[in-house]
Amino acid sequence: MPHITTAEAVILDDGNFVIRDGSNPSTIYWQSFDYPTDTWLPGAKLGINKHTGQVQRLISWKNSEDPAPGMFSAEVDPNGSSQFFMEWNRSHRYWTSGSWNGEIFRFVPEMRWNYVYNFSYVSNENESYFTYSLYNTSFLSRYVIDVSGQTKQFMWSKGHWSWYYFWAEPKDQASVYGICGVFGVFHNSSSYCECLKGFKPLVQNDWSSGCVRKSPLQCQNKKNIGKEDGFLKMSNLTLPANSKTYQKVSAGRCRLHCMEKCSCMAYTYNNNNGCSLWEGDLIDLQQSGVADGRAGAEIYIRLAASEPELQIGNGSTRTGGNLKWKLRIALAAAIPAILITLGLFMYFRCLCKGKLTRKGHDIMLFDFDTNPGSTNNESSSVDNRKKRWSKNMELPLFSYESVSVATGQFSDKLGEGGFGPVYKVSCVQLRNADCSKIFRKTLK
Repeated sequence: MPHITTAEAVILDDGNFVIRDGSNPSTIYWQSFDYPTDTWLPGAKLGINKHTGQVQRLISWKNSEDPAPGMFSAEVDPNGSSQFFMEWNRSHRYWTSGSWNGEIFRFVPEMRWNYVYNFSYVSNENESYFTYSLYNTSFLSRYVIDVSGQTKQFMWSKGHWSWYYFWAEPKDQASVYGICGVFGVFHNSSSYCECLKGFKPLVQNDWSSGCVRKSPLQCQNKKNIGKEDGFLKMSNLTLPANSKTYQKVSAGRCRLHCMEKCSCMAYTYNNNNGCSLWEGDLIDLQQSGVADGRAGAEIYIRLAASEPELQIGNGSTRTGGNLKWKLRIALAAAIPAILITLGLFMYFRCLCKGKLTRKGHDIMLFDFDTNPGSTNNESSSVDNRKKRWSKNMELPLFSYESVSVATGQFSDKLGEGGFGPVYKVSCVQLRNADCSKIFRKTLK
């Protein structure tokens, strides 16, 4: 601006804010029509300068209260074709107008009945752009790409002193890519967003920023100690794009492939398409219901190990979260049970063979005169070996019944010592014993 003192800022009747030469108004130093932000007014251009490469595009607000650049944009095809594109994050195209035939856009046939707007397309060696005007200049109108990702046309109603909604593209909000951001789910039946279980909004009331995990994945833990990550089964979900597909693997192997890669955020498996894995952020997740008639599928979303059992949407459950942990629990329960069973088996086996019990002898028939060192022809038999082993014990074991008879039903108590009461034994009752030998053996 050579003469700064003569510059002036003016809002023109068409809504264009300009900085111009006060003494020569036709000389414009800067104008808002070259930087349309989220609003396209009649007379403004949307296109590209072929010399400078400057693009005039619409960019949505970050959210309804923050005018910073958002995730959605609309612009003319930079490759030179006469059509509009709408993009998410300036990279993913989710809507096109189709080429301009001089009257309408190919994919906007309702423009045939348009008696309000006069669109035109200009392409020359300097620039390519679209502009529009109103047949009735008394009307006020504006195009806006809003935070919903839709381009909407509004008309001003003088009678009600308000803007009323005229039309929008895409017509269905579910056709907007990534409307709920990364790890966000759009519910078609009620048109609202929510984070996946285990996630939370990065910024409240700003779905363009998406969701983040409440807890980090176990595989991201350098120590890698604790439970493994799990998977959330979601049903009736439209599958995200950019998956890696493996045809000839089983369902179990598909899950294992995803578990082994910390970057794998989800997987799905069916007999027709095989195994599909998604790595990195999940975007454009949509929950479909029976009412809206959309085809959905089942997908397993990776969850942090700390997340509990959960439900989200229709028929979704957490599954297969922890093979190693479940195996440890199973082994912890099975090993003690096996050892106890084996111990009982060995005990009763030995018990049946007579190796763990000392059967009480009848004191009335017991031979107190057996010599531990004596041998005879009967010593080879199993019964005689058991009998001799029992008799040669330092403390023979007698049955209660035979002791009761020998003591006359414990009728004559001699005294009491550290091991209990002592009763008199009647030698008359012992049929096969010499009392003197018993006493000598006892004293030894």
